[in-house]
Amino acid sequence: MHQSSTIVTEKIAPRGLLVDGVQVPASDSATQDVHAPATGEVLTTIARATAEDVDRAVTIVQRGQTDWAARTAYEREKIIRSATAHVRTRAAEIGRLMALEQGKPLNQSVGEVEASCDTIDYFAAEGVRIEGYTNPTEKSGLRSWVIYHPVGVCALITPWNYPLSLLSWKLGPAFAAGCAAVVKPPSATPLSPLAFCEALVEGGLPAELLAVVTGSGATAGEALVRHPGVDKVAMTGSSKTGKRLMEIYAPSLKKISLELGGHCPAVVCADADVELAAKTIAYKGFRNMGQSCSSVNRVYVHRSLYDAFVAKLTEEAEALTIGDGVTDGTVDLGPMTTAGGLATVKAHVADAVAKGAKVLYGGTVPEGESYVNGQYYLPTILTDVSEDMLVMNEETFGPVVPVQPYDDDDQAVSMANDTTYGLVSYLFAKDFSRIIRISEMLEAGTVCVNNGSVNTNYGPYAGWKESGYGLELSRKAIFEYLNTKHIKVQIG
Repeated sequence: MHQSSTIVTEKIAPRGLLVDGVQVPASDSATQDVHAPATGEVLTTIARATAEDVDRAVTIVQRGQTDWAARTAYEREKIIRSATAHVRTRAAEIGRLMALEQGKPLNQSVGEVEASCDTIDYFAAEGVRIEGYTNPTEKSGLRSWVIYHPVGVCALITPWNYPLSLLSWKLGPAFAAGCAAVVKPPSATPLSPLAFCEALVEGGLPAELLAVVTGSGATAGEALVRHPGVDKVAMTGSSKTGKRLMEIYAPSLKKISLELGGHCPAVVCADADVELAAKTIAYKGFRNMGQSCSSVNRVYVHRSLYDAFVAKLTEEAEALTIGDGVTDGTVDLGPMTTAGGLATVKAHVADAVAKGAKVLYGGTVPEGESYVNGQYYLPTILTDVSEDMLVMNEETFGPVVPVQPYDDDDQAVSMANDTTYGLVSYLFAKDFSRIIRISEMLEAGTVCVNNGSVNTNYGPYAGWKESGYGLELSRKAIFEYLNTKHIKVQIG
């Protein structure tokens, strides 16, 4: 396990809210700290928005939305592409902010900036392909056609694990559809989303079209969701938070889309490529310190391959490098983003061990002076697990992969589906009939067979059960930001 030198926490100038293209303080001048997970030190302060600040932001973007909706989709595409081109010139700077505040290694952070621009560009191109249609009618004197209108002002509430990717999944279709946006970034990682949005405006996106209100979810987030000027809410977060938002938002009967938690299973069949399965599961289980809704949370391996699989998975874990990710941007893993997340990981591993699980690898913080003050945890493999353990039922959201053997495919499918979540399932097999049968039986919005490439711009990402409401990504996502209108005319 690689050990890097201790990062010297950079001092960053205090940041305000982004309203009408400029950074402004909160109306009451309140601020809150942003910490570096690699050291625990304070990076800077951000403005803590009030309900009054939210109201001002919504009022301004309402004006911007009216003008934006009046433009053609081709005009919008040209402006959006110019804006993302400018963001790409600032990718290194924005990525560094992400690495500092989130803990993700620098190379991965810069890559996320660039990929987020790609996503927004993808939707800008889809904006010119929003097609209405005409209907045959019951009488010759009638005409019927269907068109779409932008839904209006969108409240975009985003998480800290992928601060820009999951923002771009919302900004992209919103802008392409003709909507404006008020972004509420996470308190733990507000700097990179703020810089990203600021760069979009610098690149030519109308200043009145986009605002960013930082601060607490309880104040700024709820004020945004409750605001009568907001026409749609899109949020990525925990299932608990999603349910809370539904309770708040339900009386308005407005559009809402939610990408929520997961407890993603991987099934490794008797005919699987063990090396491929181990490499993919290590990647999806440990990357970003397991802080992803689509992380592999539990693995079911056919008993005939069990020993070979856990041996190979251990090799993959041992080969991973861990460090602060800023002084050495090429490491595989950085610190966990929040102290609460690290506490959950420790609690889940302790619970599993108390109930009979064995720690095959990891299970503790890494040794060394450079890790002392950071929120680090070794990638961890658990064996001898049972269904009564927290790690087999609750979303750990950390670098922990429990592995359990099974004897027949139907048993594996039953265990994989035994959850209130339904976001992503993984399947490793070679026989085509087995692939078809099991992939169709797995209860998840996405099934990845012999790969871990969950999120692609062209593929819909929809959570089943308690993992979501509506969908993101693919050309279908743009319709989450459109209202449908049927026009029926009597002409004779």
